[in-house]
Amino acid sequence: NDIQGLIERTAKIQYKINANDKKPRTFGTQHKLYQSEIHFIEAIGLSGDYSASELSEKLGITNGAVTQVADKLLKKRLIEKYKKADNKKTVYFKLTKEGTVAYNNHEKFHAGFNEKLAAYLSSLSKKEFDAIARLAELVDNNISDLSTQEGLL
Repeated sequence: NDIQGLIERTAKIQYKINANDKKPRTFGTQHKLYQSEIHFIEAIGLSGDYSASELSEKLGITNGAVTQVADKLLKKRLIEKYKKADNKKTVYFKLTKEGTVAYNNHEKFHAGFNEKLAAYLSSLSKKEFDAIARLAELVDNNISDLSTQEGLL
């Protein structure tokens, strides 16, 4: 039936996303970057100026995880640590030249799909768009609950 077919197609999309997320990519650099690393670079962005605790909050990860990913990216010379003149205690991060290359190529990586998605969504009626927005909200609000359900851990 149509409902079961849509559920199966959604599962197939999820599997594709998961498989793609596991593949490291270079994003135009000499290093293979895993999902956690490129998203760390994305979170720092072109402006930089984020502390470890700010990145922890922005990415929804622990301070320990921030340290682990930052250490990998520092070794790859994709980010730099620095301290501000008015605050010698807090460590901040910014992208290096090669980190900026990775950032820009990651943006391009998503741009093609985002353009297609935006074109499709803007062609919908308000009623159709609202139905898709409600579905996205339902999925977003309930996806984290899946990991807490009995037997799925």
